[in-house]
Amino acid sequence: MRHIFLFILLLSTLLWSSCEDVINVNLNGANPQLVIVGVVSNWANEQQVTISRTVAFDKDYASEPVSGAEVEVVAGSGRVFRFVEKTPGSYVAANFQGRQNERYDLHVRVAGREFTATSTMPNLVTADSIGTAVRNLFGEEQKFISIKYQDPPEVPNYYRYLWSVNGRAFEMLYVTRDKFNDGKYISEDLADFDVELFSGDSVVVQMQCIDKAAYDFWNAVQSINPGTAAPANPPSVFGDGALGYFSAHAMSEISTIVQ
Repeated sequence: MRHIFLFILLLSTLLWSSCEDVINVNLNGANPQLVIVGVVSNWANEQQVTISRTVAFDKDYASEPVSGAEVEVVAGSGRVFRFVEKTPGSYVAANFQGRQNERYDLHVRVAGREFTATSTMPNLVTADSIGTAVRNLFGEEQKFISIKYQDPPEVPNYYRYLWSVNGRAFEMLYVTRDKFNDGKYISEDLADFDVELFSGDSVVVQMQCIDKAAYDFWNAVQSINPGTAAPANPPSVFGDGALGYFSAHAMSEISTIVQ
């Protein structure tokens, strides 16, 4: 089971910002697994792809960076963005800002093998308000954040929410989709049962509009139950050769002070 936990931990640390076959890993003495994590967003002017390998069970670190790979992203417009290894296992492309409705093809070549993935950046949906709400949970009041936005009608939309409380690193809350509220004006309640909010806390919410493949990946991550007899890794867009995901997403930020 440790390879699965290390893989999820690796994903959360590789990018501060993340495909139908489920990959099962032999957890005892399994061969190292290649892990590729790529993101293209409208938010940054520098995009990043990280490449690493999982390590044996008895190691005290989660992964080993993979150097010397060839990495490029080809935009739907035909423009090619080549990535340069900035630090071991971390590849970046400067002066590269993602565009809505554009398709991006990721090509990674490692040790003579090529891995590819495709993602199209959805249209940006932004929250128009944010505030504090209170609910009663087991006889105690709990503060949470509520955002409101208009979901575009007649098109599937997938959302990923992250937050930063009092300047700490961003953490994912959850992913959701508009299957049952397409085209509606939505009030989304954001909370983490492990994080208690207090009046005066500063909260920044990132709202990512992701494609279905990224939704499937993160939905699998949030659904993993460590207590199951045979837990599986999230679906990989790279097939059987590598774990990981590639996501072109449109993102916005909104902030508030807890009341």
